[in-house]
Amino acid sequence: MNYTQGWWPWGGCETQSEDVVAIEGECVGLMDPADGTMVLGKEYHQLLEVIAAENRKVTEGTDYSTIALLAPMGAGPRGLVGDRALHQLEGAFIGQYRANQSETFPKIRLVLANTGHDGSKWRTAVQAVRKNAATGATGSPGQIVAVTGMGPSQQESIDAARALAKDPGIPMVADFITAAGFNTTGEIDDGGPIPGLTRTAVSTTAQLEAIAKEFKKKKVEGSAALMWADVTPQGTKDLYALSLKDAFLDPELGLKPYVDESGLSFPFDPRGGPSLLRTISDTICGSKTDMIFYAGRQTFMPTFLKLLRNRPCRSTPITVVTGDDAQNQDPEDPSLHDPDAPIKVMFVPLADPKRLDHEDNQHRQLYQQFRNEFVAPHHGETFSAAHLSSGLAIMAYDAVTAAATAVQKAAIGADPSQLSLPSTAAVRGQLYLFTGTNVIRGASGAFTLDSKTGERVNVTAPTPVTIP
Repeated sequence: MNYTQGWWPWGGCETQSEDVVAIEGECVGLMDPADGTMVLGKEYHQLLEVIAAENRKVTEGTDYSTIALLAPMGAGPRGLVGDRALHQLEGAFIGQYRANQSETFPKIRLVLANTGHDGSKWRTAVQAVRKNAATGATGSPGQIVAVTGMGPSQQESIDAARALAKDPGIPMVADFITAAGFNTTGEIDDGGPIPGLTRTAVSTTAQLEAIAKEFKKKKVEGSAALMWADVTPQGTKDLYALSLKDAFLDPELGLKPYVDESGLSFPFDPRGGPSLLRTISDTICGSKTDMIFYAGRQTFMPTFLKLLRNRPCRSTPITVVTGDDAQNQDPEDPSLHDPDAPIKVMFVPLADPKRLDHEDNQHRQLYQQFRNEFVAPHHGETFSAAHLSSGLAIMAYDAVTAAATAVQKAAIGADPSQLSLPSTAAVRGQLYLFTGTNVIRGASGAFTLDSKTGERVNVTAPTPVTIP
């Protein structure tokens, strides 16, 4: 897929945004869809038309601030998160749209900071964001005051976060980053704190802690083989997979005894191809293994499930326990419906539409309000309800809602009648005040942000699911 649509006077990309450049066939950097809706190719055209229309409406006046969605943008197999990248932008737009329907000040313009299909062009996007940010004492119309998205839990994302946090820092609300320590503390690595980095997703540690509690409650016995990936297909650290591995082996969390019981531990380098997965699936037949603790990406799961289905000991039931990325696993995958090879997948979803719409969900109304808005026409276009299943639209909405709420709170002076466009510092301060009764009303439920870590604090506890 080549995103460059031929020669254009703006760096080879179909946009008038001056901070967009063509690199290796991709249009990366900072872009306002109002400046060109073909900048990311045909797959994004319809969606960018919707965002462009909203941005044009917002910029008719001067009472608006800007939120930038920073993420790898590239649909299809080449993209880091596949077609879910489209779902993310759809959810972000609904967050913008709903923030603009209220009478609050200021209105929100949404711009896109594309880090490339694999996130490797993050420097170009971050430099453009910083150049256009409201890092002074006050803000001006159109200046960026917050960043959402931030990409998946990989090294490029942490590098981008540290660059954005550098003084004068820009506040960040990550939407589907879940790796442990990937927050304000910066404990994900040895680089120190990352001021201004918050997130709306439940961490991998909290996910596996919920599964461990479920095991304890149901008195689950047996053994588990551990398999993990150290790197992404690009060869950089896969922080999501590594944090899952650490949580599986954390003695305090409660899942490590299952690994100790089997004595099986398999490293998996995704660059090595499916032969590695075949060897792992066959090797577990050498001992009684009830579960596989899978610290890896869902991208490789369909192939692995197929190999498990055809392993020599296929009649032995097995459960694959993993992280939230499994939400993108097709529950109708034939490998999960073979009575001769019983296989289940267990995980904690970040945002499961079926559970959010269940009558037992005390925040069901919040989800329904979002869902109804999601499928309603906007600027002549509609989004498919099927796009909610990945959960990414829901998490992106929550992140933009958190950022927009912080922006609008930061605009209010000591006298409520005194309104002014906020700076990045004012918005960052508001993000750390979402505590107690000052909650964010997200589609995934009401939640707050820990004032020290920036972590999401759920009003209701995360719950594991099993498919099929």
